[in-house]
Amino acid sequence: MAIQTTDRARRMKRLASSRAVTDILRLAENPDVISLAGGLPDPSVFPLDRIRESMDRVWRDQGREALNYGPNPGFSKLRDWIAERTGRNETLDLESDDILVTSGGVEALNLVAMSLLDEDDTVLVEAPTYMVALHVFRAYGARIEAVPIDDEGLDPDALDSKLRELDRVGRKPRLMYVIPSYQNPSGRTWTEGRRRKVVELAHTHDVLLVEDHAYAELTYDGPRPPSLKSLSPENVVLIHTFSKIFGPGVRLGWVVAEPFFIGQLGLCKLGTDQCANTLAQRLVYEYAIQGQIDAQVAASIQIYRRKRDLMEAAMKKHFPRETAWALPSGGFFIWVRLPEHVDSEALLLRAIDEQKTAFVAGPPFFHDGSGKNFLRLSFSFVPEAMIEEGIARVGKVLA
Repeated sequence: MAIQTTDRARRMKRLASSRAVTDILRLAENPDVISLAGGLPDPSVFPLDRIRESMDRVWRDQGREALNYGPNPGFSKLRDWIAERTGRNETLDLESDDILVTSGGVEALNLVAMSLLDEDDTVLVEAPTYMVALHVFRAYGARIEAVPIDDEGLDPDALDSKLRELDRVGRKPRLMYVIPSYQNPSGRTWTEGRRRKVVELAHTHDVLLVEDHAYAELTYDGPRPPSLKSLSPENVVLIHTFSKIFGPGVRLGWVVAEPFFIGQLGLCKLGTDQCANTLAQRLVYEYAIQGQIDAQVAASIQIYRRKRDLMEAAMKKHFPRETAWALPSGGFFIWVRLPEHVDSEALLLRAIDEQKTAFVAGPPFFHDGSGKNFLRLSFSFVPEAMIEEGIARVGKVLA
């Protein structure tokens, strides 16, 4: 008798709208399509010789340990290094007990959701927000409520109204997930004033903030704003990742929180992978203590700033005047607003079919499927020599 895999758990219906994520990754492997879709790092930022040297040292000195299970919260030396570096960068007093190493930033968010959310609990997000975060919250049956952003980031007045509205109906949010720096997808960065107001509102309404710090180190213009964690250490859980500062292939990230909550997340992690990849953790640590992480970040900033500027110059040349965007001061993305009547999902199909070029349509970034007149362009992965051609092709479809 065949296994009835068509008899799915109910949650699978909630996850159907997340297929855009797998489609993006598939496009990145298609040599016939110029992909302006995926937020992948430029392969040139990976210093392979230095990484190989670090791996050689791991094999030589720690090979047997690296191929075995590791501690549930992470390789102790790596946790110490993360605590010291994060504390220095974010002006925080951290110990290794404040750190949990995870299998990427997505697992970090999944563990936070697993530990805090029951079916029908309310979660607040930005509109738009990271599509995979919406996927995680849907998997746990959360009720998602969104707060709009503008050029300065999350709107504090709209957040205050939303929190009061939810309080009136007895639906206190279990958490609020935000990306204050170089947001995916909008590229927006909250002003420091907005950060302080949101932190104050979250404290007043007793709502936990979950801060996604994935792009925060990739700052191209001006000083880097303070993290929410630095403004409210007790009420913010910070999630970071090695995907943008080392390489996504190692699948490593981390959570910064108080030790009791780190212990709770560790219990949840026992049901996912028990411990993050031990070999990858030792490789990253060996690479990091040579000063290579900071050197790679500095080199990446130069590459991505140049690619961002090339993309905007091409957009000014090839996009219709009816389109609008803001130049991001960091991160990987340019968020484009189209005229209200334009459907970016229909445009995407035409772009792939007629121009062999891809972007990401707006609706997957909104919890309610709105945002049809937006699209996201990524300048991080596409080769510099193909940026103008890719933008010119998108411009033809827009025209």
